[in-house]
Amino acid sequence: MAPALVLIHGRSQASDDGVARDPERLAAYVEARRRTWLGGLANGLIRSGQPAIDESAVSFPFYGNTFAAAIKRFEQQGGRTPELDFGGDSPPVALSSPAVPSAPSVPSAPSAPASSSAVRDAGLGDLKANALMELAAALHFDPVRELGYSDPKAGELVAAEDRPGIAGLLRIPVLRAALQFLGRKTGIPAVVIENFLDDVAYYLRLPRMRRTVLDVVRNELTRRFPGGRELVVVGHSLGSIVAYDLLTELPAEYPIRLLVTAGSPLGLPVVQRNLLGATGNAPPAVPVRVPDRGGAWLNAYDVLDVVAVEHPLAGRFRERRPGQLTDERTHNPSGPHSITDYLSDPDIAGPIGRAMAH
Repeated sequence: MAPALVLIHGRSQASDDGVARDPERLAAYVEARRRTWLGGLANGLIRSGQPAIDESAVSFPFYGNTFAAAIKRFEQQGGRTPELDFGGDSPPVALSSPAVPSAPSVPSAPSAPASSSAVRDAGLGDLKANALMELAAALHFDPVRELGYSDPKAGELVAAEDRPGIAGLLRIPVLRAALQFLGRKTGIPAVVIENFLDDVAYYLRLPRMRRTVLDVVRNELTRRFPGGRELVVVGHSLGSIVAYDLLTELPAEYPIRLLVTAGSPLGLPVVQRNLLGATGNAPPAVPVRVPDRGGAWLNAYDVLDVVAVEHPLAGRFRERRPGQLTDERTHNPSGPHSITDYLSDPDIAGPIGRAMAH
């Protein structure tokens, strides 16, 4: 039997409330999202000389509305958006990627409503700040130089800083400068970058939210293919983190022939330290459901894709056999982070087609 193809989308895919309340409109909305992926893949398959994929073998687990609703409930119950500043009592944001405690290997969640102090304890804002600094550092962000343009006094203070981190009054201008630097370097509005970092922090730091997303994906997969089946899994953006976590805990009756990640933040150390199964600061392993024989991991990135700025991934994960994880550099003409463009590349679609036809 041919493998099943599982497509795991990223953030910001939720419908509006009117669509969410109407099952028929919601089904049409989700199908439109699925068709976008399949349209890009069909173009790439044609360009790579691969046959079309049987759509009955495709699963598109849609967690966008569930994720958005979980964030909304969290904030309504007193939780706070992971801001880049908690005030004067916040811990340092280090320019050298400080250690961040790993997420629990088996997510569980408290039953009590969230509170601002609970958010602080969860490290939401700190994970977001660390991810921002890692993204900026990958593009050679120099806080002294950048602050020299907009806030020379703060730049002088940073230059005189003799500790490894940036704390207190310096925290806010440094983070603001890093966000503006990323926006200028990539052409992506700062608010878009910050919203992405919000969702990464929510997913990685709040076990209940992570569990909610993973359950949607896993339940859809097991509903479509209840008896187990070999899989080809494609994860985009935040969906690549979801895919990694899924393959860490998926039952053995679902072996993986190919994992494809596109526009992935999995190269960020703060993300790696918070993946399921991660231990301490050691590089995480290739997901356990990518088998030793036959299974492979292909990571695709556009050098202008700010989400995938930490590339390539090869060498950043422990492989169980040489060459298990490979990288494919591409150029996305309509937008550096476009999943349609990623899948239209024959060097990305080709391996998917071959894995499905094998």
